[in-house]
Amino acid sequence: MAKDQELPTPTQILKRFYAAEAIYMSTPLEQRDFSIMGKHLSPDVRLYQSPDLPYGGEYKGHEGWLQCFELMGRYYSALDVVNPQVYENEDGVVVMSTLMLTGRDTGREWREPLSQLVRVDRAKGVITSMRPFYWNVAGLRKVIGV
Repeated sequence: MAKDQELPTPTQILKRFYAAEAIYMSTPLEQRDFSIMGKHLSPDVRLYQSPDLPYGGEYKGHEGWLQCFELMGRYYSALDVVNPQVYENEDGVVVMSTLMLTGRDTGREWREPLSQLVRVDRAKGVITSMRPFYWNVAGLRKVIGV
């Protein structure tokens, strides 16, 4: 078997992360353990969130990722990426999916399209960057009460 075939695919890396993210986001704030997600992320990971969201901006490294997810956790009581359709190349994926979430303060549910550009390091089996593109950011802001 060739060395490249032994490496996890970008899709496998992403799916492992999604499973860890769902656990992390559904856990009460005071009980969350970042290592559940962190093991799927490069120490130098970059996360780019829409500037139109209350947690918008660029987040760097595990500390930045944790900061973003702690901010997101203030707004969501549940978050799930549903029915992801993954288009893969050698170093990443484009994901077309549906994002389902529940506003923590409003209790309102949101179900809208989500696209993500995800880059990976296959040799290390981790995500190196993620850039989500939300459909209907104004609607999302209403659901989370901002």
